Amino acid sequence: MKTQEIYQYVTDTIISLLENHMENWSKPWISFGQDNDYARNPSTTRYYRGINQFLLSFALMHRGYFKNIWMTYNQIKDQEGFVKKDEKSLPVIFYKSAFIDQSKKYYSPETISEMGTDKARSLGIQNVPILKLYHVFNVAQTEGLNEEYYHIEPVGELSPFEKDEAAENLIRSTGANIEITQSNRAYYTPMQDMIMLPLREQFKGEAEPFYATALHELGHWTGHETRLNRKRGSVFGDAEYAKEELIAELTSAFCCAHLGFSKNITNNAAYIQNWLAILKKDNKAVVSAAADAQRAADYIIGGPEYSAYQKE
Repeated sequence: MKTQEIYQYVTDTIISLLENHMENWSKPWISFGQDNDYARNPSTTRYYRGINQFLLSFALMHRGYFKNIWMTYNQIKDQEGFVKKDEKSLPVIFYKSAFIDQSKKYYSPETISEMGTDKARSLGIQNVPILKLYHVFNVAQTEGLNEEYYHIEPVGELSPFEKDEAAENLIRSTGANIEITQSNRAYYTPMQDMIMLPLREQFKGEAEPFYATALHELGHWTGHETRLNRKRGSVFGDAEYAKEELIAELTSAFCCAHLGFSKNITNNAAYIQNWLAILKKDNKAVVSAAADAQRAADYIIGGPEYSAYQKE
């Protein structure tokens, strides 16, 4: 699959989710399996990140898989398992660096290291990110693996207090200037570098919507010039404004998943229509927004040092 086809596949998947969501406001951005976890690869012991988390979550939700475990064909084979007949894989994407000079000649990282910075500059060599495609299968599409992959331990629901405490600690750890007052709206103002939130009891006494909203505004807060320095649109409906809102919404979803509960997609139809408009115009927009959101979530969860490390 070519790079443009990968972008289009990812974009079509997210467009489908959003268009379907217009008729069902309760769909989450990230779905957990019955193992109450989000998408991971046991062979690498790593969680999938960025846009891959949404692609796999989308498949989990629509195909009804019971565990959020995904591996490549070779990884399954290495563990003496096999993929069931007629099962279809799902593509996931990773960025890979390519070093290219002005004549489009490729160089290996080793060659670049040996030639030194001055020569690389004289040749006009640039580090260009390209997409690399892998195909993965859910554990439900396999047989013959260790029984632990198919067994589900009963997981009790986290109590509201435990969820609230974790979320309170996360939000407090950012050091953001947050004012909570009786109001009909939540917003972040870059001029004062301040977040305004309604009272907790205005969210019908439910913890998760309040924290999802707070994390959405913290997503905007990370974009300040003293933090991740993102370009922010100024008028509702323009492309930069719509992308920034999508980044904040996805940031909240990543952070909510980190806390162990789902962030439902906004029920604001105007925002969704704006997102659909930019996705249909630019098939790289959602991949870019998800990458920015992952960096923002990293910043909120682990601070600027963690965020900088995760960019590499």
